Amino acid sequence: MTSERTRISRTSAAIGSAAVLLAVALGVLAFTAVAAVTDEVGPLTVAVRLTPALDGTTTLAFPPFGSISADTHAAPLHAEVRLDEVDVAGLEALAAEGVPDGADLEEWSGSAMRAVLAAGTRGTLAGLFTAGLAAFAFTRSRKLIALALAMVVAVCGGTIGLGAATFEPGAFAEPTFNGALTYAPGALALVQDRLSDIEGLQRQVRSLASDLAAYYGVDQSFTGGGSLPDTYRVLHVTDLHLDPIGMQLTLDLARAYNAELIIDTGDISHFGTEQEAALAIAQMSGRPYVFVPGNHDSPDLVARIAASGVTVLDDETTTTARGLVILGIGDPASAGPGVEPDSRHARERGEEIADARERERFDIVAVHDPASGRPLIGRTPIVVSGHTHTPSFAMEDSTVLLGSGTTGGVHFTELRPDPHIPHGASILYFSRSEPGRLVAVDQIEVYGKTSQSSIRRTMIAVDSSGHGR
Repeated sequence: MTSERTRISRTSAAIGSAAVLLAVALGVLAFTAVAAVTDEVGPLTVAVRLTPALDGTTTLAFPPFGSISADTHAAPLHAEVRLDEVDVAGLEALAAEGVPDGADLEEWSGSAMRAVLAAGTRGTLAGLFTAGLAAFAFTRSRKLIALALAMVVAVCGGTIGLGAATFEPGAFAEPTFNGALTYAPGALALVQDRLSDIEGLQRQVRSLASDLAAYYGVDQSFTGGGSLPDTYRVLHVTDLHLDPIGMQLTLDLARAYNAELIIDTGDISHFGTEQEAALAIAQMSGRPYVFVPGNHDSPDLVARIAASGVTVLDDETTTTARGLVILGIGDPASAGPGVEPDSRHARERGEEIADARERERFDIVAVHDPASGRPLIGRTPIVVSGHTHTPSFAMEDSTVLLGSGTTGGVHFTELRPDPHIPHGASILYFSRSEPGRLVAVDQIEVYGKTSQSSIRRTMIAVDSSGHGR
């Protein structure tokens, strides 16, 4: 009888232990599902999620660009802090006040820590409720229910406490990059490299621009060379992306070639902020300037540029002092806060404009995305574009299709110092005696880092009807 009682007692104890372990497991699952909050940290809205893990890592996620991870603590807990939203106005206001001081940084750090603790507290409470409910359903024993609750507190609460006690932010000095952010170290190296000798690069670019202009500013013996008398010049730049070398090159080329007009086909900024607008406007002064918005140029930035006196063309036309009729078609993305390009939408915009202005003919069509200009082939001597960061030249149905690459010299698909992306620009020569007739195009590339440059001139012949061929 005694052995039977002992066996029953052991069986009951085993069942009770299994029930407690199962209740704790369910509690941990509940913690995993619920340990998340969304909160504001300075001008950012972040989502924090805690999950059990084999090691202690923290991940900073920046969708859609990727994430950065580091081994930051000793507890078996993974913390993800994901950027959900940026208060652009708040960020601009913050930037206008200068570098954040220690009080700001301390406040943001405190906000982030409170968000992590709030996620942990929420998950732990969910774990306690679930474990207690499961233990009650399995055993109806107050002692076992208390044991299950104590174990959840030990597992969840103890893990959070150990993580907080051992957290070392300095671990991000050697992070792991994922997604597109894999290129971040190369981008930083590229920026550091450019900034370390920016004055030297500007001197080289200025000298190269002057040499190019001087070479083509005098009569040459070969066919089609020389200064092209009886013409006036229009400078085309694009995709400056606030690059100081590119901005200097724009000014130097305009001065050296005595360009009467500058046409900029967009992406003068990175993020379209007010501070970027101020920098952009500073380099636009001095001579007539026509700007067509790109996908990186926000409505606020475009409005600031227009208010400065620059001619902004967004599905509009302007007539220059020389009588050139210019149609500008902005990138559709410039109408909103996003920067993601959409060539299909860009072409549709071009088709709409072409249909609406079917009785008009233009001397220049300036677009950001080349897709916007295709519906106007055959109706203008030249379509100038940007966006691709790759120089191009083609002739279709008597229309020159010209892409000047990137005057900013920065490659955004793979941010790295090599291969070096040249600074590109073009000079358009128009006849003085035959208004609107395109005579020639000079495509210019300047490799500031290697002190090299190239120029390719294409003479535009005309047929009996006066169109290019």
